Amino acid sequence: MTKANSVLEIHLGISSRGREPEVLRLLIELGAQFVGAEEGSLLVFDEAKKALVFAMTTGSKSSEKALLGQAVPVGKGITGLAAQTREVQIGAPVFKTRQARPNKGPEAVLAAPMLIEDRLVGVLTAVSFRSDKEFTGEDAVLYGRIAAVAGVVVDQARRLSDLQAPRRGGRSQRRAGADERTEFEIANSVLELTRNKPHAKARIARLLAEIAALAAE
Repeated sequence: MTKANSVLEIHLGISSRGREPEVLRLLIELGAQFVGAEEGSLLVFDEAKKALVFAMTTGSKSSEKALLGQAVPVGKGITGLAAQTREVQIGAPVFKTRQARPNKGPEAVLAAPMLIEDRLVGVLTAVSFRSDKEFTGEDAVLYGRIAAVAGVVVDQARRLSDLQAPRRGGRSQRRAGADERTEFEIANSVLELTRNKPHAKARIARLLAEIAALAAE
């Protein structure tokens, strides 16, 4: 098990044996590509420490190695503010992390809370190292929807895990199993689509955002 998968399993209950880590990484890649960011990250919420922990970074292997496991307190910087307010935040970075590029930190940050219903489970971020880069309101809406899809993936993983436990109160295990299998098929379909058409990731990201918007109406 890699350190990244360990962080996901400890804080989100996502097993490295499933496909959810791969789907989450894909969502980060899609979102970062769509908003023109050089890197994207997933930070998971450590409830005990009231902090966000870097679990995954795309766009740079050196950045992922440097950031993995670092913590950002809730309320600190753009990322911590997104967690605190449960709203997408845009701005210049004000909380410093150890970077793979010590002489060149991020110039612009976009952070979207990842929620299961009203409960915070993490934050998705996109960063740019270009001095002329500014994320837009449209970028914020898109990233918020990508984060919503990521929240569904985490919720799905937890429900699938629950199916392996004895039946509890509430809806029947048969009904739960049907719902979870359907959600898993959706995630796998997105994964296969991007594998078959890697050049169309930006279009796929937009479609996911539009589907998320329709589901919220």
